[in-house]
Parts: sequence; structure tokens; C-alpha cells
Amino acid sequence: MMWSEIYRPQSVEQMIGNEDARVAVMKWLSRWINGSRPLLLVGPSGVGKTTLVKVLARKYNYDLIEMNASDARNREDLETLIWPMFNNTSVSGRTMLLFLDEVDGISGREDAGGIESLVKMMKEPTIPVVMAANTQDNMKIKQLAKVCKIIKFNPIPPREVAMFLEHVLKSHKKELDAEEKILIVNNSRGDIRSLLNSVQGRVAGYNVTREDILEIDIADAINGYFSSNSLQEAKTFLSHADATYPDPRFGMSSDERRKDKINALFSSIVSSRIRYESMAPLLDVLSKVDVTVGRIGRNRRWSLLKYLDNIIAYGLFEKSRNRGIKYNQYSFVWPVMAPIFSRVQSIKILLSDLAEKTHNSKSIFGSFYLPYLVQIMIDNQVDPQEFARFLNLDEKVGEALAREMERTVRKNR
Repeated sequence: MMWSEIYRPQSVEQMIGNEDARVAVMKWLSRWINGSRPLLLVGPSGVGKTTLVKVLARKYNYDLIEMNASDARNREDLETLIWPMFNNTSVSGRTMLLFLDEVDGISGREDAGGIESLVKMMKEPTIPVVMAANTQDNMKIKQLAKVCKIIKFNPIPPREVAMFLEHVLKSHKKELDAEEKILIVNNSRGDIRSLLNSVQGRVAGYNVTREDILEIDIADAINGYFSSNSLQEAKTFLSHADATYPDPRFGMSSDERRKDKINALFSSIVSSRIRYESMAPLLDVLSKVDVTVGRIGRNRRWSLLKYLDNIIAYGLFEKSRNRGIKYNQYSFVWPVMAPIFSRVQSIKILLSDLAEKTHNSKSIFGSFYLPYLVQIMIDNQVDPQEFARFLNLDEKVGEALAREMERTVRKNR
């Protein structure tokens, strides 16, 4: 039997870490009244969000209804499933507790109003509702968060993970040397399921080495892959990269996007100076891997992710040798990116000062007013520096306006 199942907590007291978060969830559920705001549990996988909901449902005698929200991502499916629960008791006569897991999986472009519908339903729930997400960084989850009480879960601290590891080894009368235990704790990254799987594998005879730790920055890993002389060396760079294959259904922060292996390889290839006919076979490999990642996420077959490094390493190796491919975070060559970066900095100055003067947000001013202001200044031959001085603005605003005017004139020619 898998140790991750043997050690699955049956009560709150058996859980590890996130004590404050656990207490907050218990208080919310024990004091729940009709109309209470739903909970949104935010944190990485393996830290106990789902387990906590299940043990509390038993503790407080709720009939737990568990749904994977990413399986019903559009408005019609969600309303068909959820509204009836708000209007009825369960078959057992007990109050239902609705648990929506992976709500960040319905925040993609294809959600067809799913998040908006969920926000509407969560404003006045008639049963306790708990939702879970790995992140709240994307805009649509932030919209949902406004109608919820947010409770954050963090990776389990290494010290607590190490103590739990000692307990597990003692319970099974097994021993590991100090270095092996440190490696297992570090590799788990605060994920108890990962820890249990690793230690069970180790005592079963599978080796754990220092090389198992992901420690190479994504930029160094990509450069190392494309400059390696041997397939084995190239594969090593990929497998040791501080990067992952995130499920494309979920939103990503800028840091998570940077550490997406497929995205890093794609941006590096398309921004290189190789010919299109040479680039096509490389992108064909990446597209197939991208489809595979999507299917793995949809079917929750996470164990298959370990094969992707091999697919990429073998699929790209021969086709990418001596092509001069270097890591690039962005999918553009520098001659294209440089003007974009320059304009972004210039626009920031404009939006910051002029939005304040007009009592608008920067996004509203930039989207609706700036283009008209620039065109009016062009039509009336207004000196941008004089304009800036008249409004007591920094001279940099005048310089930025002058550049926008020049850009608009060139575009209209």
C-alpha cells in the first residue's frame, strides 16, 4: 500500500503544518451561518487543502459534495450542478458542504462565463462552500477572491518535514543516512505526498542522489541543453532545470511563466536566427509535448510528467545542434523587443502623471484618452514641452509625449 495513503490524516490533529490556516478554516466552518462568505483556500498541492476539508466534513457531520471545478468550466455546467445544491438538503438529511477543487482551472479563455457565474452564485450561498486553488495570481481568480474569505496555505517548513520523516522511518523500522534524509526533505519542497513517495521508493531500493535536486536556473539549463555535445549531457540540463510543465488550464504568475520549460524552449527557438524550415521540426516536437501536458492535466495523470524531459531531449537534440540557439525569455528578437521596452518605459511616465491630473486610472487613461490627446496635439501643433510645463509636469512627460506624437505621425503616413 502506498505510504501516502497510510499516512493520510483522519483528523485535524494528525495534519502537519499550516496551523493558523487550519484553525481559521475550523472557526469558519464551526460558526457558519446561512449567507456566510465562501472560503477560498490558496496554496500549492500537497499541503493539505483537500485533506483538511474532508476531515472537517466528518468532524462537523456535513455531507461532503466534492467537485473538480475544472471539469465544469462553463456557466451552464456550473449552474446546473451548483444551484440545486443551494436549494435542497442532501439525501441523508444532513447539511451539505460543497468543495470545489481546482477553481483556477476554470479561468482560461474557454471558460465561457464560468468564473462570472461562480462569482454570482457565491454572493449568497445557502450551504457552506469551500474552494481551492493553487494560485490567485490570474485576474479572474482575483475577481472570485473578492466574494470569498481567503486563507493561504504554505509549503510545509523543512524542519517539520524532517521531523515527520523521522517519525515515518521509525514507524517502519527503517534507517537512512543523514545525507539521504536531507536530499529527500529538500526534494519534497514542502509537499508531504512527495516526501512519502520519495522515502517509500528509497527504502524499496531506489537511489536518491544529490543530482535529484532541481537547482539549475532555467536560463543556464536552456543554454546548456542547446550547447551540449552529447545527448546525455543535454538531458541532464533539462532534468535539473528549476522549471516545470504547468497545466495550461491554470493561470501563471510572471515567475511561474518564466519557469515553464515549454515556454522557455519555445521563446528561445523562435527568437533565434535559424531559418524557418529548420525551426519547424523543433516547434513540431514542442507542440506535441504541449498537447501531452494538456492531456496529463485533464486526466490528472501527473506521474506521466516525468517522461517529458526524455521526449524533448531526444526529439530536439539532433535538429538543434550548432544552430546558435540561446535562452530568451521573450518570443521576440532583441531588435523587436528593444523599441517595445523603450516605449513601455515612456508610456509609464505619461500614464502616471496624466492619469492623476485627469482623475482616472492609468489603464483607463491609456486606453481611452491618450490616443485622442496625442492626435489633438498633432492637429493643433501643440508643443509637448510647453504642454508639460503648463501642467507643471516633469520634462520627461514632454519628451514622452513628443515620442508618441512622432510615432502617431509615422503610423498615419
